[in-house]
Amino acid sequence: MAGTPEKTIFALANMINNDKQYKKMKRTILRRAFALALFATICFTLFAAEEAWLWPIEGQRAGDGILYRPQDNIEKELNFDGLFIAAPEGTNVLCPADAVVTRCDYTYYTSLTNSVGWGPDDKPYDEFIAEQKEYFRRKGWDIRYLTLTVGLKIGDKTLWIHGLRRDNVLPSGTKVGRGDVLGTVAWAYHAIPEPHIDLSVSVRSKADDPMTPFGLRTTFRRPEPKPRKLHLTRDEAVADYRQLAGSVKEIYPSLDDLMTEEEYDAFVEEQLARIPADGIALKDFAALMKDYNAAIHDSHFYISCPVPADPKERSRGLRYAFPSLFFGQVATGDSLGTMACVVLMADSTHAAYVGRHIARIDGRPATELISITRRNSTGYDAGVRSVGDYNACYWNAIDYGLELGPQPAGKTIVYEFADGERLELPMVPGYTPKDYPTAKWARHQQVNRRQRGPFEVRRENDSVLYIGISTFSLSQLDTDSVVDAIHAAERDSVPYLIFDVRNNFGGDAGVQARITRALLGRTPDRPHTGYQRVNAHLFKSGTLNWPEGDTIFGSNFKPVEGRKGLYQMEEEEDNATLSTIDSLGYNGRLYVLIDSRSASASAFLAGAVKRNDRGYIVGRETMSAYHCETCIKFANIYLPNSEFQASIPMVRVVIDSGGSERLPARRGVIPDCDIPMTEAEFHYDGDYILDRTLQLIADGTYLLNGQWKKEKHQLSIIHCAEGAIVFALAAIALVAAFLFLRRRAKTGKRHNID
Repeated sequence: MAGTPEKTIFALANMINNDKQYKKMKRTILRRAFALALFATICFTLFAAEEAWLWPIEGQRAGDGILYRPQDNIEKELNFDGLFIAAPEGTNVLCPADAVVTRCDYTYYTSLTNSVGWGPDDKPYDEFIAEQKEYFRRKGWDIRYLTLTVGLKIGDKTLWIHGLRRDNVLPSGTKVGRGDVLGTVAWAYHAIPEPHIDLSVSVRSKADDPMTPFGLRTTFRRPEPKPRKLHLTRDEAVADYRQLAGSVKEIYPSLDDLMTEEEYDAFVEEQLARIPADGIALKDFAALMKDYNAAIHDSHFYISCPVPADPKERSRGLRYAFPSLFFGQVATGDSLGTMACVVLMADSTHAAYVGRHIARIDGRPATELISITRRNSTGYDAGVRSVGDYNACYWNAIDYGLELGPQPAGKTIVYEFADGERLELPMVPGYTPKDYPTAKWARHQQVNRRQRGPFEVRRENDSVLYIGISTFSLSQLDTDSVVDAIHAAERDSVPYLIFDVRNNFGGDAGVQARITRALLGRTPDRPHTGYQRVNAHLFKSGTLNWPEGDTIFGSNFKPVEGRKGLYQMEEEEDNATLSTIDSLGYNGRLYVLIDSRSASASAFLAGAVKRNDRGYIVGRETMSAYHCETCIKFANIYLPNSEFQASIPMVRVVIDSGGSERLPARRGVIPDCDIPMTEAEFHYDGDYILDRTLQLIADGTYLLNGQWKKEKHQLSIIHCAEGAIVFALAAIALVAAFLFLRRRAKTGKRHNID
């Protein structure tokens, strides 16, 4: 740099100062730009939120025509979450945003919190409407208020619009766009004497704000949680227990599958005697409820017993703790006769203990601990055994920690192994430590349950098609896709079809019937007779979901001399009304995959396949029975002191009143190829049962107790080979004759030339 030292120093100082000013100005600009961007983002977000949904009444502006908002009273009823909007009858109702239809059926609201609904099922639309109107007239209800309810999935919210009229029902799964006409204004609620619709919003099945999405100032109030009791007096506990026990005895029609009425009364009194005179902690009452549920077990019976954390226990440093070596009972061979308590997972420090057999834990025999888990198992029908096997493998270690209750830090557990080694380790605060390979534990619980949708269709190879369904609560469009895949397999002569209903807890009976019909064809090979049974037309037990004094079951349920309860005998199915497209049937080799978490509709489908000898069943006994399930309608019971709730199934559905050797009564669907839960499967990296099925296909195994089927298959191959040989010989003869004639013709031409 040229110039005197003073100038140089001045120039440097000036550059530094300018640099500081530049940096200061740059920081100021960046701060202001960030603030402006943040302000714009907030404004855009608020504007987008306000304008996200189009007002549903054509020709109105947002907020026009509102009759009642959330928290208003309609006559003497509190309107908790509905937005009622008036408009002239016949006005178009528009879709507020791009959405997917989740439900579309006819509904009548008997109160603001209770409704009855119907779908047209397989009946022609006009016939269905005429039947429902006649039913309403007989009850004395105003048929104007029998109108459509449409559920629209918009992001994480579901918008419900009731009070629509249209000429047909929108299939669930249908995509609709913002501004599309959904129907016209009709009548939503019988207490409002003018045309109107009703809007409500839910998020994960809980009521949500219906006003803010339209840019309106909301009056919706979320319920404030009230403090829960952590201790019940004996009188409070006894009252709740007797309410549940009495409701089950009155409502549940399959109690005699589990015990006699005398045995049930004795069981209830024994359990009540366990409640101390000075009361019981809520968590201990929840354990008592679990014991009750284990005794009165049914794949459709459920008791919800949430217990909040006790702040006193937390203040004393007490926490639930679990074994650091995760153990469970598995088969050590190829049959359930070789069961053992085995270490299934461990952290990296103790990985060498995986696979070791445990004799005792804290001095208690491992067999005793396993029996506790089996005894506490719930959610299965009658004599089903697979659920206990599943729980003994996957939940035994967790059940042990829950049984001990909150423990102080440093609690240890002592393992004694079959070879005599003794190991003491601290318990851990979570179900499974972070260092566990938990993917193995979770994998089996997620098999056939996929993130991208409720079903999957894929080719395993050139000759095997796989269809997996994780729920029968499918939309109509998804059901169409599954049925189309089955029909395509039949049309394309795909020789093997694997149909997977593992980890499928059931769903819509209509969806199941349609898919079963697509698999089996229009007329089942072996007709069956069954019936439905209920205990009474009306019950005295108070419920959350049935209006007091209303007849729950109509006159089609009648008494049968010499038998308890009321019965509706099964009617012959009129095949003429069935869709010919749905009833083609698949005639290749069908393999159905089931397990201990296949319930309800899954058991019905697998049972129908097995009863008709139309497929080979692979896996484990289903959670639900096939011969008889108790389902269809449910009574929701609320226990006011503990705030626990129970869902009690009301209808005993007997599929086949006779039963059979292949489908014994009071059991689930038992596989033709029963695969026990083994340690090898627990550590298997792929889909163990699916891969076993592919091997069965490769080996030609088909139909247990039907070796002739396999021989017949082999003979058919031989016959096909014989036919091919005959065809080939005939073709050779024709070619030879053609060549001979051609040669002769050429020879004749040469003679003519000569």
